[in-house]
Amino acid sequence: KNNSLKEIGSKEAIAEFYDENNNLIETKKANIKVVENTGLENIYIDTNNVAITSKETYVDMTLSIDNCDSKYIKNNVSGQIRWRGNGTLTYDKKAYRLKFDEKQDMLGLNDGIKARSWVLLADYNDQSMLRNTGAFFIGNSLFNYSNNYCTSYKHVNVYLNDSYNGVYLLAEQQQANKNRVNINEPEEDYKDTDIGYLLELDAYANQDPYNFTVGDSSTQRIGNVNLSRKSYSIKSNIYSNNQVTFIRDYLRNIHTIFYRAATNNGLYILDENNNLITSPYDDVYQTISHVVDIEAMFKTYLLHEFIKSVDVGYSSFYMFVDFSSESLYPKLTFGAPWDFDWSSGNCNDTTYSTPTGAYNSTSFQKMNPWLYIFSKMDFFDDLFAKYYAVFNHSKIFEGLISQANYISDAFVDDFANNYEKWKTLGTIIPAFTPNDVKSFKVHKDAVNHLINWYNNRKTYLDSTYL
Repeated sequence: KNNSLKEIGSKEAIAEFYDENNNLIETKKANIKVVENTGLENIYIDTNNVAITSKETYVDMTLSIDNCDSKYIKNNVSGQIRWRGNGTLTYDKKAYRLKFDEKQDMLGLNDGIKARSWVLLADYNDQSMLRNTGAFFIGNSLFNYSNNYCTSYKHVNVYLNDSYNGVYLLAEQQQANKNRVNINEPEEDYKDTDIGYLLELDAYANQDPYNFTVGDSSTQRIGNVNLSRKSYSIKSNIYSNNQVTFIRDYLRNIHTIFYRAATNNGLYILDENNNLITSPYDDVYQTISHVVDIEAMFKTYLLHEFIKSVDVGYSSFYMFVDFSSESLYPKLTFGAPWDFDWSSGNCNDTTYSTPTGAYNSTSFQKMNPWLYIFSKMDFFDDLFAKYYAVFNHSKIFEGLISQANYISDAFVDDFANNYEKWKTLGTIIPAFTPNDVKSFKVHKDAVNHLINWYNNRKTYLDSTYL
Protein backbone atom coordinates (compact mmCIF):
# COMPACT_ATOMS: atom_id res chain seq x y z
CA LYS A 1 0.00 0.00 0.00
CA ASN A 2 1.09 3.57 -0.77
CA ASN A 3 3.99 2.38 -2.91
CA SER A 4 3.06 4.23 -6.11
CA LEU A 5 5.20 7.17 -5.20
CA LYS A 6 5.59 9.97 -7.73
CA GLU A 7 5.81 13.10 -5.62
CA ILE A 8 9.14 14.35 -4.31
CA GLY A 9 9.33 13.80 -0.57
CA SER A 10 9.08 10.96 1.93
CA LYS A 11 6.27 8.41 2.15
CA GLU A 12 5.55 5.36 4.27
CA ALA A 13 4.81 2.23 2.26
CA ILE A 14 3.09 -0.74 3.89
CA ALA A 15 3.33 -4.45 3.12
CA GLU A 16 0.73 -6.84 4.54
CA PHE A 17 1.34 -10.60 4.75
CA TYR A 18 -1.54 -13.11 4.74
CA ASP A 19 -1.75 -16.87 5.25
CA GLU A 20 -3.50 -19.32 2.93
CA ASN A 21 -6.82 -18.57 4.67
CA ASN A 22 -6.44 -14.84 4.04
CA ASN A 23 -5.72 -14.06 7.68
CA LEU A 24 -3.38 -11.13 8.27
CA ILE A 25 -0.10 -12.45 9.68
CA GLU A 26 2.21 -9.47 9.69
CA THR A 27 2.54 -5.86 8.62
CA LYS A 28 5.82 -4.26 7.64
CA LYS A 29 6.54 -0.62 6.91
CA ALA A 30 9.26 1.14 4.95
CA ASN A 31 10.08 4.80 4.59
CA ILE A 32 10.64 5.62 0.93
CA LYS A 33 12.30 8.83 -0.17
CA VAL A 34 11.52 10.22 -3.61
CA VAL A 35 14.07 12.71 -4.95
CA GLU A 36 14.39 14.80 -8.08
CA ASN A 37 16.13 13.00 -10.95
CA THR A 38 19.29 15.01 -11.57
CA GLY A 39 21.08 12.27 -13.49
CA LEU A 40 23.56 9.65 -12.43
CA GLU A 41 25.85 10.15 -9.47
CA ASN A 42 29.30 11.52 -10.35
CA ILE A 43 32.57 9.90 -9.32
CA TYR A 44 35.71 12.03 -9.66
CA ILE A 45 39.10 10.32 -9.63
CA ASP A 46 42.27 12.38 -9.35
CA THR A 47 45.67 10.73 -9.86
CA ASN A 48 47.53 14.06 -9.97
CA ASN A 49 47.75 13.45 -13.74
CA VAL A 50 49.78 10.25 -13.29
CA ALA A 51 48.74 7.89 -16.09
CA ILE A 52 47.09 4.54 -15.31
CA THR A 53 48.84 2.06 -17.58
CA SER A 54 48.65 -1.41 -16.06
CA LYS A 55 46.44 -3.94 -14.31
CA GLU A 56 49.38 -4.96 -12.12
CA THR A 57 50.56 -1.57 -10.87
CA TYR A 58 48.35 0.71 -8.77
CA VAL A 59 48.48 4.50 -9.02
CA ASP A 60 47.70 6.74 -6.05
CA MET A 61 44.38 8.55 -6.27
CA THR A 62 41.81 10.56 -4.39
CA LEU A 63 38.11 9.96 -5.06
CA SER A 64 35.11 12.23 -4.64
CA ILE A 65 31.38 11.66 -5.21
CA ASP A 66 28.57 14.17 -5.70
CA ASN A 67 25.09 14.51 -7.25
CA CYS A 68 23.88 11.99 -4.67
CA ASP A 69 22.17 11.79 -1.30
CA SER A 70 24.15 13.85 1.19
CA LYS A 71 25.11 10.78 3.24
CA TYR A 72 27.00 9.32 0.24
CA ILE A 73 29.00 12.44 -0.68
CA LYS A 74 32.77 11.91 -0.55
CA ASN A 75 35.58 14.42 -0.74
CA ASN A 76 39.13 13.40 -1.66
CA VAL A 77 39.12 9.91 -0.16
CA SER A 78 42.59 8.40 -0.61
CA GLY A 79 43.33 5.12 -2.29
CA GLN A 80 44.76 3.53 -5.41
CA ILE A 81 43.53 2.66 -8.89
CA ARG A 82 44.61 0.37 -11.71
CA TRP A 83 43.14 -1.19 -14.83
CA ARG A 84 41.16 -4.40 -14.44
CA GLY A 85 40.10 -7.17 -16.83
CA ASN A 86 41.74 -9.28 -19.49
CA GLY A 87 40.26 -9.10 -22.98
CA THR A 88 38.66 -5.77 -22.09
CA LEU A 89 42.13 -4.23 -21.73
CA THR A 90 42.31 -4.14 -25.52
CA TYR A 91 39.39 -1.68 -25.59
CA ASP A 92 39.79 2.09 -25.63
CA LYS A 93 37.52 2.59 -22.63
CA LYS A 94 39.21 0.84 -19.70
CA ALA A 95 37.66 -0.73 -16.63
CA TYR A 96 39.18 0.04 -13.22
CA ARG A 97 39.87 -1.58 -9.87
CA LEU A 98 39.66 0.74 -6.87
CA LYS A 99 41.43 0.03 -3.58
CA PHE A 100 40.89 2.51 -0.76
CA ASP A 101 43.29 3.06 2.12
CA GLU A 102 40.35 2.57 4.50
CA LYS A 103 37.07 0.71 3.98
CA GLN A 104 34.39 2.80 2.26
CA ASP A 105 30.65 2.63 1.70
CA MET A 106 30.01 3.34 -1.99
CA LEU A 107 26.61 4.90 -2.68
CA GLY A 108 24.86 2.50 -0.31
CA LEU A 109 25.63 -0.64 -2.31
CA ASN A 110 25.13 -3.99 -0.55
CA ASP A 111 23.18 -2.37 2.28
CA GLY A 112 25.92 0.17 2.84
CA ILE A 113 28.77 -2.24 3.59
CA LYS A 114 32.23 -0.78 3.82
CA ALA A 115 35.03 -2.40 1.84
CA ARG A 116 38.39 -1.39 0.46
CA SER A 117 37.96 -2.96 -3.01
CA TRP A 118 35.43 -1.86 -5.65
CA VAL A 119 35.33 -1.96 -9.45
CA LEU A 120 34.19 0.30 -12.28
CA LEU A 121 33.04 -1.72 -15.29
CA ALA A 122 33.25 0.03 -18.66
CA ASP A 123 30.62 -2.04 -20.55
CA TYR A 124 32.39 -0.91 -23.71
CA ASN A 125 31.39 -3.87 -25.90
CA ASP A 126 27.72 -3.86 -24.86
CA GLN A 127 25.95 -0.98 -26.56
CA SER A 128 22.93 -1.30 -24.27
CA MET A 129 25.29 -1.15 -21.26
CA LEU A 130 22.60 -3.19 -19.46
CA ARG A 131 23.63 -6.83 -19.89
CA ASN A 132 25.67 -6.88 -16.70
CA THR A 133 22.89 -5.14 -14.76
CA GLY A 134 20.36 -7.60 -16.20
CA ALA A 135 22.36 -10.64 -15.15
CA PHE A 136 23.07 -9.09 -11.75
CA PHE A 137 19.35 -8.38 -11.30
CA ILE A 138 18.54 -12.04 -11.92
CA GLY A 139 21.50 -13.10 -9.78
CA ASN A 140 20.37 -10.96 -6.87
CA SER A 141 16.82 -12.29 -7.21
CA LEU A 142 18.02 -15.90 -7.19
CA PHE A 143 20.99 -15.82 -4.82
CA ASN A 144 20.73 -13.00 -2.30
CA TYR A 145 17.65 -14.46 -0.62
CA SER A 146 19.50 -17.70 0.09
CA ASN A 147 22.95 -18.57 1.38
CA ASN A 148 24.86 -17.19 -1.60
CA TYR A 149 26.03 -13.92 -3.11
CA CYS A 150 25.69 -11.67 -6.13
CA THR A 151 27.18 -8.21 -6.42
CA SER A 152 25.14 -5.04 -6.01
CA TYR A 153 25.57 -2.42 -8.75
CA LYS A 154 24.88 1.15 -9.85
CA HIS A 155 25.57 3.20 -12.98
CA VAL A 156 27.65 6.32 -12.41
CA ASN A 157 29.37 9.06 -14.38
CA VAL A 158 33.15 8.89 -14.05
CA TYR A 159 35.56 11.80 -14.37
CA LEU A 160 39.28 11.08 -14.51
CA ASN A 161 41.59 13.99 -13.74
CA ASP A 162 38.77 16.47 -14.49
CA SER A 163 38.04 14.84 -17.85
CA TYR A 164 34.69 13.10 -18.46
CA ASN A 165 35.29 9.38 -19.06
CA GLY A 166 31.76 8.09 -19.60
CA VAL A 167 29.12 6.00 -17.85
CA TYR A 168 30.45 3.12 -15.77
CA LEU A 169 28.90 0.37 -13.66
CA LEU A 170 30.04 0.54 -10.05
CA ALA A 171 30.10 -2.97 -8.57
CA GLU A 172 31.75 -5.02 -5.86
CA GLN A 173 35.05 -6.82 -6.21
CA GLN A 174 34.56 -10.60 -6.41
CA GLN A 175 36.40 -11.62 -3.29
CA ALA A 176 36.29 -13.54 -0.03
CA ASN A 177 34.74 -11.12 2.45
CA LYS A 178 32.16 -11.61 5.19
CA ASN A 179 29.79 -9.32 3.25
CA ARG A 180 30.58 -10.82 -0.16
CA VAL A 181 31.63 -14.46 -0.58
CA ASN A 182 31.50 -15.26 3.11
CA ILE A 183 34.16 -17.93 3.46
CA ASN A 184 36.74 -18.05 6.24
CA GLU A 185 40.14 -16.90 5.05
CA PRO A 186 43.31 -17.93 6.84
CA GLU A 187 45.42 -15.62 8.92
CA GLU A 188 48.66 -14.65 7.24
CA ASP A 189 51.06 -17.61 6.84
CA TYR A 190 48.48 -20.15 8.04
CA LYS A 191 49.30 -23.29 6.05
CA ASP A 192 46.68 -25.89 7.01
CA THR A 193 43.87 -26.78 4.61
CA ASP A 194 40.82 -26.19 6.85
CA ILE A 195 40.04 -22.81 5.27
CA GLY A 196 37.68 -21.33 2.68
CA TYR A 197 38.49 -21.38 -1.04
CA LEU A 198 37.10 -19.08 -3.74
CA LEU A 199 37.73 -20.60 -7.17
CA GLU A 200 37.30 -19.32 -10.70
CA LEU A 201 37.07 -21.31 -13.91
CA ASP A 202 39.55 -19.04 -15.57
CA ALA A 203 41.03 -18.95 -19.07
CA TYR A 204 43.71 -16.63 -17.70
CA ALA A 205 44.56 -18.85 -14.72
CA ASN A 206 48.23 -19.05 -15.69
CA GLN A 207 48.50 -15.35 -14.80
CA ASP A 208 47.68 -16.24 -11.18
CA PRO A 209 50.30 -17.74 -8.87
CA TYR A 210 47.94 -20.51 -7.72
CA ASN A 211 46.24 -22.40 -10.53
CA PHE A 212 45.49 -25.94 -11.70
CA THR A 213 43.43 -27.87 -14.25
CA VAL A 214 40.42 -30.18 -13.91
CA GLY A 215 39.08 -32.65 -16.46
CA ASP A 216 40.52 -34.94 -19.10
CA SER A 217 39.37 -34.48 -22.70
CA SER A 218 41.10 -37.69 -23.78
CA THR A 219 39.08 -39.98 -21.51
CA GLN A 220 35.94 -38.16 -20.38
CA ARG A 221 33.09 -38.25 -22.89
CA ILE A 222 29.32 -38.10 -22.77
CA GLY A 223 28.05 -39.59 -26.01
CA ASN A 224 30.13 -38.01 -28.75
CA VAL A 225 31.08 -34.99 -26.63
CA ASN A 226 34.58 -34.62 -25.20
CA LEU A 227 34.65 -32.87 -21.84
CA SER A 228 37.53 -30.47 -22.21
CA ARG A 229 40.07 -29.78 -19.49
CA LYS A 230 39.57 -26.39 -17.83
CA SER A 231 41.92 -24.13 -15.90
CA TYR A 232 41.12 -22.77 -12.44
CA SER A 233 42.61 -20.04 -10.27
CA ILE A 234 42.30 -19.54 -6.53
CA LYS A 235 40.94 -16.08 -5.74
CA SER A 236 41.11 -16.24 -1.93
CA ASN A 237 44.24 -16.06 0.21
CA ILE A 238 46.60 -19.04 0.00
CA TYR A 239 49.83 -19.50 1.99
CA SER A 240 51.09 -23.00 1.11
CA ASN A 241 51.42 -25.41 -1.79
CA ASN A 242 49.67 -27.92 0.44
CA GLN A 243 46.52 -25.79 0.28
CA VAL A 244 46.73 -25.63 -3.51
CA THR A 245 47.16 -29.39 -3.82
CA PHE A 246 44.32 -29.99 -1.38
CA ILE A 247 41.74 -27.87 -3.23
CA ARG A 248 42.93 -29.13 -6.63
CA ASP A 249 42.43 -32.76 -5.61
CA TYR A 250 39.10 -31.92 -3.99
CA LEU A 251 37.72 -30.26 -7.13
CA ARG A 252 39.03 -33.03 -9.36
CA ASN A 253 37.26 -35.61 -7.19
CA ILE A 254 33.98 -33.67 -7.27
CA HIS A 255 34.30 -33.48 -11.05
CA THR A 256 34.81 -37.26 -11.16
CA ILE A 257 31.71 -37.78 -9.00
CA PHE A 258 29.71 -35.63 -11.45
CA TYR A 259 31.04 -37.42 -14.50
CA ARG A 260 30.50 -40.95 -13.16
CA ALA A 261 26.99 -40.14 -11.93
CA ALA A 262 25.98 -38.71 -15.31
CA THR A 263 27.42 -41.66 -17.25
CA ASN A 264 26.09 -44.44 -14.98
CA ASN A 265 29.64 -45.39 -14.04
CA GLY A 266 29.15 -45.67 -10.29
CA LEU A 267 27.97 -43.43 -7.46
CA TYR A 268 30.61 -41.92 -5.20
CA ILE A 269 30.95 -39.36 -2.45
CA LEU A 270 33.94 -38.10 -0.44
CA ASP A 271 35.19 -39.41 2.89
CA GLU A 272 36.50 -37.18 5.69
CA ASN A 273 39.82 -36.87 3.83
CA ASN A 274 38.05 -35.95 0.58
CA ASN A 275 38.92 -39.25 -1.08
CA LEU A 276 36.42 -41.03 -3.33
CA ILE A 277 34.34 -43.72 -1.66
CA THR A 278 31.24 -45.59 -2.76
CA SER A 279 28.06 -43.61 -2.15
CA PRO A 280 25.72 -44.90 0.57
CA TYR A 281 22.82 -43.66 -1.57
CA ASP A 282 21.28 -45.64 -4.39
CA ASP A 283 20.23 -42.65 -6.51
CA VAL A 284 22.04 -39.87 -8.33
CA TYR A 285 20.17 -36.97 -6.72
CA GLN A 286 21.07 -37.84 -3.14
CA THR A 287 24.65 -38.60 -4.15
CA ILE A 288 25.16 -35.24 -5.86
CA SER A 289 23.33 -33.41 -3.07
CA HIS A 290 25.84 -34.86 -0.62
CA VAL A 291 28.79 -33.06 -2.23
CA VAL A 292 27.37 -29.87 -3.81
CA ASP A 293 24.77 -27.26 -2.89
CA ILE A 294 22.24 -28.46 -5.43
CA GLU A 295 19.93 -25.45 -5.06
CA ALA A 296 22.81 -23.13 -5.94
CA MET A 297 23.66 -25.43 -8.85
CA PHE A 298 20.15 -25.23 -10.29
CA LYS A 299 20.01 -21.45 -9.85
CA THR A 300 23.40 -21.03 -11.54
CA TYR A 301 22.19 -23.20 -14.40
CA LEU A 302 18.98 -21.17 -14.72
CA LEU A 303 20.81 -17.85 -14.84
CA HIS A 304 23.24 -18.96 -17.54
CA GLU A 305 20.57 -20.82 -19.49
CA PHE A 306 18.45 -17.67 -19.62
CA ILE A 307 21.11 -15.20 -20.69
CA LYS A 308 23.40 -17.45 -22.78
CA SER A 309 26.67 -16.08 -21.41
CA VAL A 310 29.48 -16.49 -23.94
CA ASP A 311 32.08 -16.81 -21.17
CA VAL A 312 30.25 -19.44 -19.09
CA GLY A 313 32.78 -22.16 -19.93
CA TYR A 314 35.69 -19.84 -20.54
CA SER A 315 36.22 -17.55 -17.57
CA SER A 316 34.57 -15.62 -14.69
CA PHE A 317 32.67 -18.71 -13.49
CA TYR A 318 32.92 -18.87 -9.69
CA MET A 319 32.50 -21.54 -7.02
CA PHE A 320 33.48 -21.78 -3.37
CA VAL A 321 33.75 -24.17 -0.44
CA ASP A 322 34.79 -23.75 3.19
CA PHE A 323 36.41 -26.46 5.33
CA SER A 324 36.68 -24.40 8.51
CA SER A 325 34.74 -25.18 11.68
CA GLU A 326 32.52 -22.11 11.13
CA SER A 327 31.77 -22.90 7.50
CA LEU A 328 28.64 -21.66 5.76
CA TYR A 329 29.62 -23.65 2.69
CA PRO A 330 30.63 -27.20 3.63
CA LYS A 331 29.65 -28.34 0.13
CA LEU A 332 30.91 -27.03 -3.19
CA THR A 333 28.71 -24.03 -3.98
CA PHE A 334 28.28 -22.29 -7.33
CA GLY A 335 27.46 -18.58 -7.25
CA ALA A 336 28.89 -15.05 -7.31
CA PRO A 337 27.85 -14.60 -10.99
CA TRP A 338 30.07 -12.23 -12.96
CA ASP A 339 30.96 -10.81 -16.40
CA PHE A 340 27.98 -10.74 -18.74
CA ASP A 341 28.71 -8.06 -21.33
CA TRP A 342 29.09 -10.85 -23.92
CA SER A 343 25.66 -12.41 -23.34
CA SER A 344 21.97 -12.12 -24.19
CA GLY A 345 22.54 -12.09 -27.95
CA ASN A 346 25.58 -9.81 -27.93
CA CYS A 347 27.77 -11.97 -30.18
CA ASN A 348 27.95 -12.59 -33.92
CA ASP A 349 28.01 -16.38 -33.43
CA THR A 350 24.51 -17.90 -33.73
CA THR A 351 25.22 -20.34 -30.89
CA TYR A 352 25.12 -17.37 -28.54
CA SER A 353 23.05 -14.80 -30.40
CA THR A 354 19.79 -16.64 -31.06
CA PRO A 355 17.20 -16.38 -28.27
CA THR A 356 15.93 -19.90 -28.98
CA GLY A 357 17.44 -23.31 -28.32
CA ALA A 358 18.93 -25.14 -25.36
CA TYR A 359 22.31 -23.81 -24.24
CA ASN A 360 24.07 -25.34 -21.22
CA SER A 361 22.99 -28.86 -22.21
CA THR A 362 24.52 -28.59 -25.70
CA SER A 363 28.08 -28.94 -26.92
CA PHE A 364 29.78 -25.80 -28.18
CA GLN A 365 33.25 -24.34 -28.23
CA LYS A 366 33.25 -22.83 -24.74
CA MET A 367 30.67 -25.01 -23.00
CA ASN A 368 30.79 -25.26 -19.23
CA PRO A 369 31.58 -28.84 -18.17
CA TRP A 370 29.85 -28.53 -14.79
CA LEU A 371 26.56 -27.33 -16.24
CA TYR A 372 26.75 -29.71 -19.19
CA ILE A 373 27.35 -32.79 -17.03
CA PHE A 374 24.71 -31.64 -14.55
CA SER A 375 22.13 -31.47 -17.35
CA LYS A 376 22.77 -35.13 -18.22
CA MET A 377 21.87 -36.49 -14.77
CA ASP A 378 18.68 -38.52 -14.50
CA PHE A 379 16.89 -36.13 -12.14
CA PHE A 380 17.74 -32.93 -14.01
CA ASP A 381 14.88 -32.43 -16.49
CA ASP A 382 12.02 -32.78 -14.01
CA LEU A 383 13.63 -30.69 -11.30
CA PHE A 384 14.84 -27.93 -13.59
CA ALA A 385 11.29 -27.54 -14.92
CA LYS A 386 10.16 -26.98 -11.32
CA TYR A 387 12.88 -24.41 -10.68
CA TYR A 388 11.95 -22.62 -13.87
CA ALA A 389 8.27 -22.60 -12.88
CA VAL A 390 9.18 -20.89 -9.58
CA PHE A 391 11.34 -18.39 -11.50
CA ASN A 392 8.39 -17.64 -13.77
CA HIS A 393 5.94 -17.31 -10.89
CA SER A 394 8.22 -14.97 -8.93
CA LYS A 395 7.99 -12.22 -11.60
CA ILE A 396 11.76 -11.85 -11.79
CA PHE A 397 11.48 -11.47 -15.54
CA GLU A 398 9.01 -8.59 -15.24
CA GLY A 399 11.42 -6.86 -12.86
CA LEU A 400 14.26 -7.39 -15.33
CA ILE A 401 12.34 -5.60 -18.09
CA SER A 402 11.24 -2.81 -15.75
CA GLN A 403 14.83 -2.23 -14.68
CA ALA A 404 16.04 -1.97 -18.28
CA ASN A 405 13.32 0.53 -19.18
CA TYR A 406 13.81 2.55 -16.02
CA ILE A 407 17.59 2.92 -16.32
CA SER A 408 17.49 3.81 -20.02
CA ASP A 409 14.61 6.28 -19.67
CA ALA A 410 15.65 7.96 -16.43
CA PHE A 411 19.26 8.54 -17.49
CA VAL A 412 18.88 9.09 -21.22
CA ASP A 413 21.11 12.19 -21.17
CA ASP A 414 23.89 10.39 -19.30
CA PHE A 415 24.01 7.56 -21.83
CA ALA A 416 23.89 10.07 -24.69
CA ASN A 417 26.94 11.78 -23.19
CA ASN A 418 28.72 8.44 -22.94
CA TYR A 419 28.25 7.79 -26.65
CA GLU A 420 29.31 11.32 -27.48
CA LYS A 421 32.56 10.47 -25.71
CA TRP A 422 32.90 6.89 -27.02
CA LYS A 423 31.56 6.84 -30.56
CA THR A 424 30.81 3.10 -30.74
CA LEU A 425 27.03 3.16 -30.92
CA GLY A 426 25.87 1.50 -34.15
CA THR A 427 29.38 0.26 -35.02
CA ILE A 428 30.99 -3.19 -35.12
CA ILE A 429 33.36 -2.37 -32.26
CA PRO A 430 34.86 -4.49 -30.83
CA ALA A 431 35.12 -7.70 -32.86
CA PHE A 432 32.34 -10.29 -32.38
CA THR A 433 29.73 -7.51 -32.13
CA PRO A 434 26.59 -8.68 -33.98
CA ASN A 435 25.55 -6.92 -37.19
CA ASP A 436 22.22 -5.91 -35.63
CA VAL A 437 23.93 -3.00 -33.88
CA LYS A 438 24.30 -1.17 -37.21
CA SER A 439 20.66 -0.09 -36.84
CA PHE A 440 21.25 1.63 -33.49
CA LYS A 441 20.94 5.42 -33.66
CA VAL A 442 20.45 6.19 -29.97
CA HIS A 443 21.05 4.27 -26.76
CA LYS A 444 17.36 3.31 -26.45
CA ASP A 445 17.63 1.38 -29.73
CA ALA A 446 20.24 -0.88 -28.15
CA VAL A 447 18.09 -1.28 -25.03
CA ASN A 448 14.96 -2.15 -27.04
CA HIS A 449 16.99 -4.72 -28.99
CA LEU A 450 18.08 -6.31 -25.69
CA ILE A 451 14.54 -6.28 -24.28
CA ASN A 452 13.28 -7.93 -27.46
CA TRP A 453 15.93 -10.65 -27.03
CA TYR A 454 14.89 -11.14 -23.40
CA ASN A 455 11.23 -11.49 -24.42
CA ASN A 456 12.02 -14.01 -27.16
CA ARG A 457 14.26 -16.00 -24.82
CA LYS A 458 11.53 -16.10 -22.19
CA THR A 459 9.00 -17.24 -24.80
CA TYR A 460 11.28 -20.11 -25.83
CA LEU A 461 12.02 -21.21 -22.26
CA ASP A 462 8.33 -20.99 -21.33
CA SER A 463 7.42 -23.27 -24.22
CA THR A 464 10.11 -25.74 -23.16
CA TYR A 465 9.74 -25.87 -19.38
CA LEU A 466 6.28 -24.62 -18.39
